[in-house]
Amino acid sequence: MTPQPPPDTALVPFLDEFAPLRPVALVPGVHAFTAHSLVEVWEAAERLAGTSLASPFWAFPWPAGIALAALISERPGLVAGKSVIDVGAGGGVSCIACVLSGARRVVGCDTDPWALAVTRIAARRQGLEIETSAADATADPQLLDPFDVVLCGDLAYSRSDAPRERAALQRAANRGATVIVADAGRKYFDPAGFEEIASYSIEVVADVEGCAVREARVYRMTP
Repeated sequence: MTPQPPPDTALVPFLDEFAPLRPVALVPGVHAFTAHSLVEVWEAAERLAGTSLASPFWAFPWPAGIALAALISERPGLVAGKSVIDVGAGGGVSCIACVLSGARRVVGCDTDPWALAVTRIAARRQGLEIETSAADATADPQLLDPFDVVLCGDLAYSRSDAPRERAALQRAANRGATVIVADAGRKYFDPAGFEEIASYSIEVVADVEGCAVREARVYRMTP
């Protein structure tokens, strides 16, 4: 289990030093905490926490999250006036784009409490408010029921978790929610049953992704 992050009085200066808030490419008006390098921010986070931590996914805007945010910025009608949940919110880039595009309610959902803290701080820095939830929506799909729009980016990392993730999203689509998924080439993502609606070439951090650019595709799940 991931330990809780430190209080904001310690976390904010840590972020400012090792993962400063920066504009997000392709998403005008949206900023996200972005680390200089994976190893540096990971080691610094473990020093701050005083224990071992999982990979700091919250320290970078991930390509699929950027793709979701770009799509929402281009087509604000997808979320304007609606309730939205972002499953696997990471550092909150998609959530911030939703708020700026007029969503009525936005919830960033992530099982990593550090990600939720970073999302909240990033939103506050930009004069916005985002709700956060540490619930595992893939383990309890009913958590998605109150939302008009369900977003999910880059979650298909493990063979064992991918089927649960897909089942939760499919359940939401079947009840009438707009389910929008982005993938940047993750091994266990299966595009069957999705309609591709956008694609973006996104510059990424090489020591995180192992390449300089990733193609992130955005899909709408069909009921």
